[in-house]
Amino acid sequence: MSDHPRAILLDPGLPLGSEAAEVARVWINDEGRASVLIAAYLLDDPAIFGRLMSDVVRHAAVAYAGTWDGDERDMLQAIVGGLSDGLRDQDGDIVTMQDGGAS
Repeated sequence: MSDHPRAILLDPGLPLGSEAAEVARVWINDEGRASVLIAAYLLDDPAIFGRLMSDVVRHAAVAYAGTWDGDERDMLQAIVGGLSDGLRDQDGDIVTMQDGGAS
């Protein structure tokens, strides 16, 4: 979906390397719900995925601070607060876009 008009553009100079792989893709739809694709077959240990997500959260804090002219620590705390709230509210079912697998 890199050709979607609202996709994040990749900088051609980004040093991804030839072995780089996209592990997750997250979209927010018109109703404000997440559409998520996870390439779980790329990381055999779910704990590694958790560490990756912690890195994503830190990068998000930097991005929010720069975009909204805020303090990185404040943005990090807001993100962590929202993440904690979301993790506590996991009693509902999710609609999956994929069942998992090796591709």
